[in-house]
Amino acid sequence: MLMGGGPGVRIMRFRGVDVRLDLSVILIMALFIFPQAAQFPRSFPNWSAAEVWGAAILIGVLFVGSILVHELSHALVGMWLGAEVTGIRLYIFGGATFFSSKPVSEGRNFFISIVGPLSNLALWGVFDLASNSSLYGTVWYVTCYYLSTVNFFLAVFNALPGYPMDGGMALRSGLIHLTKNELLAARVVAVLGCLTGGLIGLWAVQAVLDRDTISVLFRAYIAYWIISGSLAQYRQVNQFRVQTPSKKQPDAPPIAPTGVKVGQVTIAPPYAFPPDATIEQFLAQTANLDDKAWLPVLREGYLNGLVTRQMARKTPKADLATRKLEQVMVLRRNLAVVNVEDDVSIAAQVALTNRGQPLAVLGAGGLFAGLVNSENLRG
Repeated sequence: MLMGGGPGVRIMRFRGVDVRLDLSVILIMALFIFPQAAQFPRSFPNWSAAEVWGAAILIGVLFVGSILVHELSHALVGMWLGAEVTGIRLYIFGGATFFSSKPVSEGRNFFISIVGPLSNLALWGVFDLASNSSLYGTVWYVTCYYLSTVNFFLAVFNALPGYPMDGGMALRSGLIHLTKNELLAARVVAVLGCLTGGLIGLWAVQAVLDRDTISVLFRAYIAYWIISGSLAQYRQVNQFRVQTPSKKQPDAPPIAPTGVKVGQVTIAPPYAFPPDATIEQFLAQTANLDDKAWLPVLREGYLNGLVTRQMARKTPKADLATRKLEQVMVLRRNLAVVNVEDDVSIAAQVALTNRGQPLAVLGAGGLFAGLVNSENLRG
């Protein structure tokens, strides 16, 4: 799950959110349809050509439908729990629900993540019940039997304790909620993710011995994807974890505590964008804003940087569609950060030496909470 939007053909709207289908889904459907269409005449010699192709196509379509249900469950629970959902995209490796923001509560983020595998478990039960209630050997029986197996696999696969699998994200959120230690949670997910990827890598070696080239490529990619994602989330948290600013800056006199928390004066920006959003997308979606308004660049709710339209507009026109926000933003490591629980006096002290930039405010688990500037602090 990422923030932002995604390309593809819009197939529906769900509570005001576009659901888009990437053309690569045609390939994954083909990988389901044609092998089944080749196998069914051998398994069910009494089937007609219409039954063979009907079952194969139905399995391919309902497989994509199962992925759609998985993503809709993320979106629906996210909306209920206060997340801002900006889009859903289905593509060759599954699907993605895009968030511009998530709840500060890691307990809520746990439920947003874990509901995906749970939805596939529910579909497994539904299709398993339907197959057991159908006459053996019929098109409907075979379709439901295959879909029950596929959804059980999807539930287990998505629940793996690596990042960016739902299981890895749920594990990280759960650990942060219980231990209040974001870095510890990231380390646990990194270790388990590497172990999981290593086991899948051994599975890829087995495919090499079996001379199954397609399985080798698929399993090796999944192993790499989980290992690299798990390590990347640890590096990100380790680099961007909350560091409360010193209460006494060397170049500024101390300011007396006020008893007011930073969270009470924090402003939530109207938009948030992922690092890989293009400058063209950013400028189009923020056309109603002042060129000097600061906006957050987030990945999974964690701050990567800040950007303004003024900064983005310096991009040559020829590069607007290809250059990313991460190439023009002010990086997180160059920003001053305070916590929602800090006294406003701390933020005011930091603001004195902050070169006119707003202060980024982080909440529970290091998630981005909003911005404060000198005007907010004086108010």
